[in-house]
Amino acid sequence: MKNFRTKAIKFLRTVTVYILVVSLLFLHKIPAASADGSPSVREVIRAGFYGFCESIDISEYNVLPEDLSFLFSSIIKDDPYLFFVDTTMSYSFEPGGRVLTLRPGYKMRGEEVMYAWECCREWVKMLADEAKKYESEEQKALYLHDRICEFIEYDKSLESDNLYSMLISGEGTCQAYTLAYVAVLRECGIEAHYAASDTIEHIWNYVMIDGEWYHADLTWDDSASTEQGEVSRRHFLLSDEAAEQRGHKDWYSFFGVACSSDKYLDYDFSLTLQDAHVIGDGNHDGHVDLADLLYLRRALSASDTESGCANCFDVDGNGAIDLDDAGLLRKKLLGAD
Repeated sequence: MKNFRTKAIKFLRTVTVYILVVSLLFLHKIPAASADGSPSVREVIRAGFYGFCESIDISEYNVLPEDLSFLFSSIIKDDPYLFFVDTTMSYSFEPGGRVLTLRPGYKMRGEEVMYAWECCREWVKMLADEAKKYESEEQKALYLHDRICEFIEYDKSLESDNLYSMLISGEGTCQAYTLAYVAVLRECGIEAHYAASDTIEHIWNYVMIDGEWYHADLTWDDSASTEQGEVSRRHFLLSDEAAEQRGHKDWYSFFGVACSSDKYLDYDFSLTLQDAHVIGDGNHDGHVDLADLLYLRRALSASDTESGCANCFDVDGNGAIDLDDAGLLRKKLLGAD
C-alpha cells in the first residue's frame, strides 16, 4: 500500500508539472512560426527548455554560431517563466557552418521549478485579476504599470534579473521589471515584448494598446517616483521619437516593432482609472492603500472635503466625507471588521 501511495504521489506530481509546462507554452506562445506552419527555431528551442532537454537539435534551421547568442537571449528575455534556464550555454556546429545542437544549462529542476512556477503564476494571476476590473487596455496597462512600480525596488546589486527572484526578494533589475510587465500584460490578453539597448545597458517593454505599439519603461518610471507613493508615468506609452527624446537609444528587439503613435505624449493619466470607483480609492491610482488614507486626512485637515472622489472616499455611504470615513478606511487597510 505504501509503495502504491508513493507511486501515486510521484505520478500526480509528474502530471502537474506536465500540465504547468503545457499551459505555459500555450499561454505565452512565441510568434514567428515558419511560413509552412512548421515550428520556428524559437519554438523548438523554447519547447526544449520546458522539456529540460540536455541537447536541442536545431540543425535543420541553418542557425550560424554568430547568431545563436542573440537568438538564445531573445527567447529568455521574452518569456517570464524561463527563469530556470541558465544564461550560459554550449553548442556543437559544423566547421564554418550551421549550429547542430544547443546544450542549455538549468538553474533548477523538478519540484523546485514547480514550486517557483506556482508562486509566479499565483502572483501574475492576482495582479491580472485586479486589472481586469477595468475595461480598456489603456486602463489595464496603466494599473499594472503602477502596481509593479509600487511592488518592486530596483536591485542595485544587479542579481535579481527574473520574475521568480523578483517575487522572492521584492527587488529586480530592469530585466525583472520588463519580464514582470510582460507576464501580467499577457495574462490580461495584451500583447507585449521587450526592447533592449546595449549602448545604455537597459531593457524595457513594447506594449500594444488598441492596435498601436508603444514603449513603456517601468524601471525609469519607478526610479522617478516620489516617496509619497506617486508613480511617474514619464516613460509610459511613448512613440519611438518620444522614447529617444527621453533617453532611450540604439534599441533592438527580435520583433522589429515600430512605435509611431504620439497619442499619449505628455498625456495626463491622473483620471484614467477614475471610472472604476473602488470604495476607499479616492486618489484613483487603482487600489486602496496608505496613500489614500493620507490623502483623505490632508483633505480633512485643510477642510477641503471637495478633494478626492466623493464616490470613493465616502466609505460609510452617508453622502459626506468626514472623520468617520477616515476611521473606516483605516480599519479597511488593517483588515479589521
